[in-house]
Amino acid sequence: MRHVEICDEFNFKDIVISVKSTDTKLMIEAYRLVANRTDIPLASWSDGSGSDPSGTIKSSVGIGTLLAEGIGDTIRVSLTDEPVKEVEVGKEIYVH
Repeated sequence: MRHVEICDEFNFKDIVISVKSTDTKLMIEAYRLVANRTDIPLASWSDGSGSDPSGTIKSSVGIGTLLAEGIGDTIRVSLTDEPVKEVEVGKEIYVH
């Protein structure tokens, strides 16, 4: 939130907040805290979640939980796999 304050000081309003962690539970809790403190758009991000299938599962649980709670304006899946796979997993999470 310190970086958000810096943006505010310079009247820069075109921002999106991303909170990243490889720990799914920690990521969910962090997003909940940030969502309660601001109306700035949030990019729900599952970072370095691993390869398929473990990365897909971690991303689905983390991002899916946030979406179910109405938290997040965009999503980003980060796998230790090809970027095309990240997009495919992200689309599957969003659709379901």
